[in-house]
Amino acid sequence: MSINLVIDAGNTQTKAALFEQNEIITSARSGNNDWAFVFEMTDKYNPSLAIISDVSGTTAALARVLRKSMELMYMNGETPVPLNMGYSSPKTLGPDRLAAAVYGKKMFPEDDVLVIQTGTCITYEFVSKAGNYSGGAISPGIDMRLKSMNTFTAKLPLVKKQEIDYLIGKTTKESILSGVINGCIAEIDGMIDQYSQNFRSLKIVAGGGDIFFFDKKLKNRIFATENLVLKGLNEILNFNNAKLKKY
Repeated sequence: MSINLVIDAGNTQTKAALFEQNEIITSARSGNNDWAFVFEMTDKYNPSLAIISDVSGTTAALARVLRKSMELMYMNGETPVPLNMGYSSPKTLGPDRLAAAVYGKKMFPEDDVLVIQTGTCITYEFVSKAGNYSGGAISPGIDMRLKSMNTFTAKLPLVKKQEIDYLIGKTTKESILSGVINGCIAEIDGMIDQYSQNFRSLKIVAGGGDIFFFDKKLKNRIFATENLVLKGLNEILNFNNAKLKKY
């Protein structure tokens, strides 16, 4: 059985996983430009296929090395995927967004699906019952909101994100955390409500590094999924490999 190497270079971290028969056999992450963990994985398992999603612009040197020992493809908004593309500007579409949409639809192939990613940004991707992807929404994530208040005000401190169980902040730090965390929860629930009004069979798939801040506090039912983007990228890699084998 062949092994796939899947790499997601995000805004702040790079995540990588090795897949065998669509199952993750190992995964790891590190800061961008630190590729030691990737080479450890490839040396041990010798993958034959690889895919890279890069929104950080940091993987060119890594790709040159990997291409010496395996077939590698770069994912972008124009890469063929097992969805009907209806996005008006695919050249500007983040590959991580599209990968998340692909795996969300794989989980619920007969339903309308809203896929939510909670990381540096909070992203929303809608895929219809018929498999049509037309886009969604992007808003600032927790860290971005915390940093922006410190950056664009004279006196508000930079607060580190943490789980909270209160609505009323009794200190400036608590007030900032309440505004950001509870604000994100209200936003996500509000977006789900709006989509649900238009699409009655809607399933909600959610992932990303900050999902645990929200998953148990949302009023709407969601299907929390680990490694959503990595799994989507693996689906896209297999889809394109199968297409190549037909010709």
